[in-house]
Amino acid sequence: MTAITTITGAQFDAMPYEEGRRWELVNGELISVSSPTPRHQDIVFEILLAVRRYLQQSRGSVGLAYQDVEFALTENDRVRPDVGVVLGEKSTRMNPDRVPMPGAPDIAIEVISPSERASESHDKVLAYLRNGTTEVWQVYPKSRTVQIHRGEASRSLEWSQPIETHLLPGFALHLASLFA
Repeated sequence: MTAITTITGAQFDAMPYEEGRRWELVNGELISVSSPTPRHQDIVFEILLAVRRYLQQSRGSVGLAYQDVEFALTENDRVRPDVGVVLGEKSTRMNPDRVPMPGAPDIAIEVISPSERASESHDKVLAYLRNGTTEVWQVYPKSRTVQIHRGEASRSLEWSQPIETHLLPGFALHLASLFA
């Protein structure tokens, strides 16, 4: 049986930088994050571009969208969503020159890699939702599907359906465009 070493957020923040190595901290457990594939990055880019366009073109919408920025959900949780969306008043208080960003993104978008363990992915979704994230989108390139988690409810979208959310009124991202 493998022993799991847990650390605090302060210990995590003090870890030395290692080129090419990316980590997250979920429930105090150190998790290695694999390097993204070109396909993964293409999907992340398309999502980020769609959300940023929406935020720029929506009157009255205030928000920011970041790629691969670390958020300090709690003392024992440091996560790096592929895309993190911060909305409203909270976005005006964010310091774009500081990481980790304190608090949770309103929407966390994770593109699931083939090497990602289901248990780690599940734990991360729970950490987001437990600590203030309203929605978590899990994008599965292999099956061309998306799971949207909100509170205790989840819904699945097939490749022909659009991603829509009340958090971004009028926003629609067609999955077929992500998986072309």
